[in-house]
Amino acid sequence: WVSFKNPAAKIMRTKKIFEKGKTDGDVREVVWAIIFRPDGKQMVASVGHRLFIIDPSSTDPRFTPQIGKGHHGIVFALSYSADGKRFASGGADKTVIIWTAAGEPFLRYTHNYAIQALAYNPVTQQLASGTDSDLGLWSPDQKQVHKEKVNSRILCMSWTNDGQFLACGQYNGQISIRDRQGQEKYVIRRTEPVWCLAWNPAKEEAATLAVGCWDQTLSFYQLNGKQVGGDRKLDYDPCSLSYFSNGEYLVMGGSNCQAILYTRDGVKLTTVAERKGWVWACQARPKHNFVAIGANDCTMSLYQLIFNTVHGLYQDRYAYRDVMTDVVVQSLTNTDQRLRIRLHEYVQKIAVFRDRLAVQMPERLAVYELAEDEQTGELKSLNRQTINEKFDCNLLVVTSNHIILCQDCKVTLLNFDGVKEREWVLDSVILYMKV
Repeated sequence: WVSFKNPAAKIMRTKKIFEKGKTDGDVREVVWAIIFRPDGKQMVASVGHRLFIIDPSSTDPRFTPQIGKGHHGIVFALSYSADGKRFASGGADKTVIIWTAAGEPFLRYTHNYAIQALAYNPVTQQLASGTDSDLGLWSPDQKQVHKEKVNSRILCMSWTNDGQFLACGQYNGQISIRDRQGQEKYVIRRTEPVWCLAWNPAKEEAATLAVGCWDQTLSFYQLNGKQVGGDRKLDYDPCSLSYFSNGEYLVMGGSNCQAILYTRDGVKLTTVAERKGWVWACQARPKHNFVAIGANDCTMSLYQLIFNTVHGLYQDRYAYRDVMTDVVVQSLTNTDQRLRIRLHEYVQKIAVFRDRLAVQMPERLAVYELAEDEQTGELKSLNRQTINEKFDCNLLVVTSNHIILCQDCKVTLLNFDGVKEREWVLDSVILYMKV
């Protein structure tokens, strides 16, 4: 097994595309919401009471405030129509404005309270708007906005992929799942405000709802309200949540002043960016590995996520990381011989040698014995050994009886119980190891 070190490479890294901080005289303005057009070619952000239309493909985009008569108060919510022809904004002035993609006001309607959330139906032109007291439903084929009373302020909303059901997160901790007519069908009860939620956009995961609650948890639910797995404990209040287009990852930000990347199952992967204030807006760019971030420190930024390949090879046996938390082992000469190991943790490094497989995760290191079934010839894993310790290393190598770790100039030899048997310190940085 051969291991190379690239000093500039990481398992996953982020690249800042642009960052802007806006000021209006001596008043610094918070970035409350960010959306993308469904094709990913346009970005709209609300900064205080103003809207900005931005080209996300530019590394130095122009930040020209939205022209035309707009809002007279803070804009809390934005949503883009599925056809990309219009977007909607709403906020403290109790008004919803529907704009053309070019930024011209097209239509407006009002509520009795500030608008906290907006969500365009992904199939129809129906627009949902949420306030302290009611849920509004508007579509181009109706003259008036249909409104349904709610028992607590709506903080966030998301439609299922088929456009049949709308999930509304509320200040009293309830999640109200309603049909297209606004009738409540299911209720999920949490103990604290539900500030962000989203349905997984992947077809096979279409009925899975991710929920960020101010009891500092991330949880997942089916359409009928049944929870999937347990709560994922956070150390912050989540304020914004967005899935990537393929549904494999989601990004979330909040009171920890960070934007964090998770798997679709809620396994923490990495910190995308750190801000100096609460992150109110985290939005994945459709069809791209980009994340837009808006924060209380008045900054708006766009980051590219670069996923590097994590793999190991010994003769015809190849092991690689899949969906960030699984390891797939397969034969290069026999395509039917394939083994998937689901670790439910972020896989950082992989090493394979003969019948040994080593996998490094953030807080532990696991070693597997690989064997072929005598009757079927299928590959299976046996006798897993775990070293419950965090290791900092640039290179990882496994042998028949040992783990070899390399950190810069130091090489450490461990047995499978985690006991250090030998250590070498060389005069320069080590770039290559071979067993």
